[in-house]
Amino acid sequence: MTCTPRWPLLMLILIVRALCAAQNCDPRSGPPVQMQVQLAFGEAQGAEAVPGTVSGQKDSMHRDDAAGAEQSHAFPASMQLRVQLQDALGGTIQESTPNGEGKLQFTVCSDGSYRLRVTGLTVEEALVEDLQPGRGDRMVNVTLHHKGVKPEPNGPNRTVSARDLHIPRKAQQQLDRGDSALRQNKLELAGSHYAKAIEIYPEFAQAHNNLGIVLMRQGKKDQGRAAFERALTIDPQYAPAQLNLAKIAFDEKRFLQSFDLSRQALKTEPLNTSALFVATESAFFTGDYQQTISYSRTLHALPHKPYALIHFLAGKSLEAEHRPAEAIAEYQTFLSEDPSDPNAARAREQLTLLETRRASDTAAPH
Repeated sequence: MTCTPRWPLLMLILIVRALCAAQNCDPRSGPPVQMQVQLAFGEAQGAEAVPGTVSGQKDSMHRDDAAGAEQSHAFPASMQLRVQLQDALGGTIQESTPNGEGKLQFTVCSDGSYRLRVTGLTVEEALVEDLQPGRGDRMVNVTLHHKGVKPEPNGPNRTVSARDLHIPRKAQQQLDRGDSALRQNKLELAGSHYAKAIEIYPEFAQAHNNLGIVLMRQGKKDQGRAAFERALTIDPQYAPAQLNLAKIAFDEKRFLQSFDLSRQALKTEPLNTSALFVATESAFFTGDYQQTISYSRTLHALPHKPYALIHFLAGKSLEAEHRPAEAIAEYQTFLSEDPSDPNAARAREQLTLLETRRASDTAAPH
């Protein structure tokens, strides 16, 4: 009886464990993964997705690494850009500098939670919070702005606002602790930390928004809505609160208001998958089929695993627009992406009907 050599497998296990140890990973969670980062300036259409929204699904499942890339000379060494990979509490784990195209990468744990901090000699500090590679955050866009240059009013703006620059450290610590508790679904504890953050700094829009999430999950809908509205009173362009109110409006069948709020969120976060999904749904239910098709195709170009329903809505919209061939393609995509969706049976019926009509038209004499 011969034995199969185990050295190659053993060496692989040891390498994986070494990499995991270097990143403080649990080897049982799988090997480390690469997080790709693309820096771009405020005029670009790249944006990171919105953390802090009502849905239990993580809303930062996409980061388009190609959008908004600038020419290589846009990132000279004289900018002295530093990109820090931090843990959820703000402790620096790794630090790197981008190449001439504003690109770099970090090795991270697949089940970890991170934040990115970008600083430089001539740029405003930028933060991207609550990145979770295991849920899709492996391609991250960070939009920068030059110091002394105000961003466009309706353009993507991921820099720290003047108000946020005055957030007391203790308030930020309470927010971070609340976020950690919220990820563990410890709602009472999370709410307590957010309330303390607001007590320390009443103008903390993110703390009001995240407290609203806790209240919604506790079934306190009116109080949750009020918290989101308070966040928008503090910062009228705060996309997470706009999106949360859009979701509430959609659930209450106020589709026009939902559509308007989701579009407002997209002005700040144009590639936020959750906002694109709400915009697609609300556009469909307002009867705006062209916008339904447009938003669904934008979302389709991004990682959108939880949102396969957009293809069903696009198919229905294309039928209403008398574009059967395109509708067939959308239904086929929908069924391939999520064959167990409750709307799958209806999609199959429509697909069969359209294909039968197309075969009949092809066979008919001209």
